[in-house]
Order: sequence, then C-alpha cells, then structure tokens
Amino acid sequence: MTALLLRAPAKINLCLSVLGRRPDGYHDVEMLMQMVGLYDEVRVSLSGQGVSFSCDHPLLPTDESNIAVRAAAAALARSGKRTGIAIELKKAIPVSAGLGGGSSDAAAVLVACNVLLELGLDRQGLAGIGAGLGMDVPFFFSGPTAFACGRGEVLTPLPPPAPFWVLLVNPGFETATAWVYQNLNLGLTKKGDCNTIAGLRIGKIAASLHNDLETVTAAAHPAIAEMREALLEAGALGARMSGSGPTVFGIFETESTCRTAADRLAGRGWLLFPAPSLTGSPFAGHL
Repeated sequence: MTALLLRAPAKINLCLSVLGRRPDGYHDVEMLMQMVGLYDEVRVSLSGQGVSFSCDHPLLPTDESNIAVRAAAAALARSGKRTGIAIELKKAIPVSAGLGGGSSDAAAVLVACNVLLELGLDRQGLAGIGAGLGMDVPFFFSGPTAFACGRGEVLTPLPPPAPFWVLLVNPGFETATAWVYQNLNLGLTKKGDCNTIAGLRIGKIAASLHNDLETVTAAAHPAIAEMREALLEAGALGARMSGSGPTVFGIFETESTCRTAADRLAGRGWLLFPAPSLTGSPFAGHL
C-alpha cells in the first residue's frame, strides 16, 4: 500500500472545566469530549523526499508550523525509512474554531503513516506522539467519547451516549486558544462536573453543558451569545461554545429537528453544519 485516504472528524466539548494553572504554564482541565460527523478528508501517500503538504484552504501554512506536517515528520523520523510523505487535505472543519480540526488532521496523518510506514504502533504509541504535537490529538485515538484531564492528554474512553445531532454554528472568524487561556479569570470559573454528566441521557447532557472558556470569548465577541440564543430559540435542547470557540453548538435529538433549525438560522451570515454524534471511531479499521 502506498496511499491511504481517511476522514478526520470534528469534536465538541460537552463539558470543559479549567481547574487551575500549572507551573509549566499550561492549565489543568477536565473535559468531556465527543466526536461529531463533520469531516476533513486527508490523503497520505508515500512520495518523494521529506514532507509535502497541499490543501484547498489557501490560508493554511504548508511548513512545520502546520500540525499535520509535524505529524508526518515525526512519523517519518521514527520509521528511519528513506521515503517521503505527501499530504493532501480537503478542509470542511473551520480553522481555529474550537472543533479540533487541526488535531484531527494530525491524528489522521499519524494513523496513515503508521500503516504506510509499517510502524506497528498501537493507540497508546500513536497518542504518545500526538501529545507532543497538541493536547487534543490523543483524543482522536480514544474517541468517539472520552473524559480528559491533566492538560487534556490523559484520557479515559467512555461508552458513547445514545446518538444525537448537533448544529455547529460558526461566525466566520477565528480565535486563538492561547489568548483565551491567557485572559481567563480563574476566580470566575464555575467548574462543571464533566465526569458526572458522561453517563446521562441526552436531555440531561444538554441541560448540563459547561465551558469555562466561554466567558472570555463571549466578552470579546458578542456573536457567541447571539448564536447561543438563536440555537435555543430554534429548538436546541442546550447550546454551548466548543473549546476556545468561536463555534457554538446546539444539541438536537433528531436529524429533522437539527436541519429545521439550520433552515431557521440560514441567512444570518453564519456557517451552519448539521452533524450526527459518532458512536465509533472513524480510524477503527486502521488501529
């Protein structure tokens, strides 16, 4: 095999609590993370020398500032083989949107390289490389549902909840995760219990959604509150910002109610993505 095409899913944070700042500058967090069916397409092939990267998103960097490129370089160095890796990426997940698109792409690259370069790594081995690239990367080897703690890299896979739908609403601008954490006032965080809501039914989960970072992003961008309110008015059982934002998601029990809400929110200048929750890993056949 010389090439592999994978779909890299987005994630949402059903719960994100920031517990405190660590001596290393990172923050201790607790998160309940869930994969959803909005996908980038990642094609990885053995070709040339070194790592090459192409993408249909014109603003993504093509050098090692790109996490997918760093993932391929790490896998290539580990293999010791004299070959090259070519990455072709088709973006559907918005960039810097709180949906883990870059981390998911990096995970897909690692999965593909593990196969193509015959590295023989298991999930833990891949997660170990992934943690060196970004804190969300290991989740994509442990999902579709997982409880995360530490800096986000300590993961406990969980049984996924009953299938549900989300409407992802993105305002069309980006946010920087580092800026959001730097401006977080830990004295104002409410610290939802991410572990407790993991086993609840979807109605209870929707009512328990929590994100300590939302206050920071929403204070700088009034669109966050506008999107949340619009989702609730359109019938969402609950709505919350994902990650450091700015994407806000609403939870719906059925596809039809989710798509009806998308129709109601159309024309307001937001990017709308109806998507199902995932009940299995899209990489399962290669791990």
